[in-house]
Amino acid sequence: MGNEFWFVSEFGTGSQYIKNIQADPSVRVRLRGKWHTGTAHLLPDDDAAARLKALPTVNSFGVKTFGTNLLTVRIDLD
Repeated sequence: MGNEFWFVSEFGTGSQYIKNIQADPSVRVRLRGKWHTGTAHLLPDDDAAARLKALPTVNSFGVKTFGTNLLTVRIDLD
């Protein structure tokens, strides 16, 4: 969405990549075969279940199915 990349972690702060973001929010995201840098922000107050409805269905299905502790993450792309 614009200069933002949104996703929902299915296991919240228990995910290793979330721990990495907590240690250093500078990230890289591969989109359509190209790497982009950005800064990740954990959004525990966001309604992650509602957020999933706005994200691509294929990815969201797995997160909804297996997720036990949903956590929204927004990446502000450089």
